[in-house]
Amino acid sequence: MGAFDGLRGGQISHGYWGPHTGTIDWCESNYSHTPYIAETYNTVTNIPVILAGIYGALATYFAGINKRYAVCYLGLSFIGIGSTGFHASLRWEWQLLDELPMIYVVSYAALMVLDTLPGFKPRYGIWGYLVLTAWCLFVTFSYLYLPNPVYHQVAFAAILLGTTARNVTLIRRLPSAHPGRKLVTRYMAWGIFTFAAGFGIWNLDNIFCTYLRSWRELLGIWGFLLEGHAYWHLMTGFGSFWIFTAAIYLQLAIKVSPEAYTFDGNAWLPTVRPTVPAKSAVVVVDKKGEVVGTGETLVDVKEKSKEQDGKQNGH
Repeated sequence: MGAFDGLRGGQISHGYWGPHTGTIDWCESNYSHTPYIAETYNTVTNIPVILAGIYGALATYFAGINKRYAVCYLGLSFIGIGSTGFHASLRWEWQLLDELPMIYVVSYAALMVLDTLPGFKPRYGIWGYLVLTAWCLFVTFSYLYLPNPVYHQVAFAAILLGTTARNVTLIRRLPSAHPGRKLVTRYMAWGIFTFAAGFGIWNLDNIFCTYLRSWRELLGIWGFLLEGHAYWHLMTGFGSFWIFTAAIYLQLAIKVSPEAYTFDGNAWLPTVRPTVPAKSAVVVVDKKGEVVGTGETLVDVKEKSKEQDGKQNGH
C-alpha cells in the first residue's frame, strides 16, 4: 500500500470532492488548473479513450459483427469513465471503478480468445460465463481486503500476458500466405508496443517524479508535455483499441473464415467489417481445430448445390 507513497509529497490532499481517500496520488500536481479537478491532464486524457471505445462498439454493431465483440470496446470506455472520476477526485470509490474494470475487461477478452470453435455458440456454455463472473468477484473482494495497487497490477499483467500469448498462438492458425495474417500481426505488434511504451513512460513518471515536477515548473505552459501518466492513458487506450481490432479479426477469421472479414490497415482507428458477399463465409476445420477452410461463402455453397442438383436431374 506504500508503493506509491513517494508521489504524495507536497501534494494537496483535500479538494472539492472531499479528502483524497485513494491509495495512490500520481505525479501530476493537484488542483493546478481548477479547484474541481485534482489532476487535470490525467483526467482529460481519458476523454479520447472513452470516445474511441464508443466508436469501436458502434462501428462493430452497425457492421453486423456479433455483439460479443462490441463489449470489448465498451469495456475500454468503461475503464476511461472510471479513470476520469478517479483522477478528478482521487477518491477510493472512483479508484475501484478505474482499476477493477481493467481486470473485468481483460478477463472477458481472455474468455473470448479461448473460444475458437466455428460459429458463435459459447464454447463453454453458461459455465464459461459463470467462471468468469466468479473470477471477477474473487479479484474484487480480495482487492477490497488487500487494497494494494501492486496486487492489482500483477493480476492485470498476468491475465494480459496470457491473453497476448494466446493471440500469438492463434495467428499461426491463419494461412501463412493470407494477407490477413500479416495485417493482424502488424496491428497486434503495434498495439502491444504502444501499450508497453506507455507503461514504461508511466513508470519513469513515478520514479523521477521529483525532477519532473521541477522541470514542469520551468517549462510553464509547456509543462504538460512531461505528464507521463497522461501519456499512459493515451498510449494504453489506443494500444488496446488496436489490439482489440486485431484480435476480433483473428477470432472471426478462425471461427468463420479468413475471407469473411477485413479491416482497413491504413485507418487510425480501424474496426472489423464483413466483406461482400463473404459475410456468410464458412470454414472447414480438422479434428485438431486447425483451419483448413475453403474460404467459400454460404452463397457459393448453395449455388454449387443447385448446380449439382441440376446436373443430376439432367441425367
